[in-house]
Amino acid sequence: MTEYGTKTWRDVDFEDLFPDRKKGRIIGMTFPKTDTHLALEPAILTVLPPGDKVEFDMLNRDYNDNDVKCYLCSVYIAGMDEFVEWALKHDKRKIIVGGYHPTAFPEDFVRYADKVVQGPCDDIWATCVIVGQVVRGVVSNKNLPRRDLYDVKNNYQIIPDKKPDDVVVSMNTSAGCNMNPPCDFCCTPMMYERLTSRPLETVQKEAESLTRYHPKFLFIRDENFTMQRDWRERLDAIHSNLPRTKIYLFASANTLNKSTVEFMAEHGVYMACLGLEDPTVEYGKNERLGEAIVLLKQNKIMTYLSFIVDPLKIVGREEGEAFYKTLMKRLYELGPEMICGNFLMPFKGTKIWDRYYQFVSPTDYKHYTTKEPFLIRNPVVREKMKFFLFWYQWQYYISYFYNQKVRKFETGDTLHLRFLELYKEFIPRYERIWDVRP
Repeated sequence: MTEYGTKTWRDVDFEDLFPDRKKGRIIGMTFPKTDTHLALEPAILTVLPPGDKVEFDMLNRDYNDNDVKCYLCSVYIAGMDEFVEWALKHDKRKIIVGGYHPTAFPEDFVRYADKVVQGPCDDIWATCVIVGQVVRGVVSNKNLPRRDLYDVKNNYQIIPDKKPDDVVVSMNTSAGCNMNPPCDFCCTPMMYERLTSRPLETVQKEAESLTRYHPKFLFIRDENFTMQRDWRERLDAIHSNLPRTKIYLFASANTLNKSTVEFMAEHGVYMACLGLEDPTVEYGKNERLGEAIVLLKQNKIMTYLSFIVDPLKIVGREEGEAFYKTLMKRLYELGPEMICGNFLMPFKGTKIWDRYYQFVSPTDYKHYTTKEPFLIRNPVVREKMKFFLFWYQWQYYISYFYNQKVRKFETGDTLHLRFLELYKEFIPRYERIWDVRP
């Protein structure tokens, strides 16, 4: 066990770690700053310790360092530039940084932070006493997210049936994924070496804590919820506390069968998020995708299918048309209630990294949002690719097939409203290429 003076980390108080900072606040931040249009409770809330001098700043403002004990910063790739600009204005000795980007590229952060935390962490004090500037995070599974520092009304998920004012919350019951071999594009193994479930009693306690918000929707954010051996007990614990809440979660087709889908339907699950991924590639987890979606529909559970577009595969007109023809064929075969298109983002440490790293530079970090085809350098081609990613999804939602065979699109839910926004954004900019629409 790590020693700190004459104490073990279990006994250490923050005042012992930083005796020169008896007064001041602990500020939690996420980089990029919280997007209230797409937000869910940020993971940094689980890292923030108890106490009344702890804050979460959604805007990443500048502070007088004399008033602050420390800054706990979670940095994703797209927030790197924003973090550096902010960090250069503040006392490095008070900055502790973690998240995906510090895990993958710790060397990029040593000049900006006193501690660089790799991997998951929910016990910041136990992590701080580990010797060294770059350390592995400590997970105790004892902390619940500091939702008292965050207004859940900021959560605005784009999903079927959710009206703008409906309350949605989220939680994790596990971290990681045991898919073997892992998907070639997936960066999850960088953060989590294996699927690790939180103790059932912790899940129960967090579900109880969510009742005060009377949520209409709950998103279980696990990478693959139904991959856990005891997922039924976990779902039962959540549904027992939130019996009127609609639950949606990530799963994979190879974990779903008649009995599992029936159990999900009986315990509040209204939508399952499945990864279609690249429709031109066969993935082991999707061998039974069609069968799984049939079972979900039979049990009145919606399907949310995400897909990936590799910009380098659709550079030419013929290549692009062939890709989207394959995609649309699959969508009409499967009939998902929701789809979400994402451009490929190559992550260091994944199987595909060696094929793509030559296309990625630090100037691309800000584009790691899934909505920017940054692998393509020609700006005109990039703009067309962004348009067609929107356009084919729009065509699916307004199609006769979707509205007659799947569900009505124009319901005023956040899914419908978001695509109206995208339509108004894209169409005036792309009228010049309407001659190539499907």
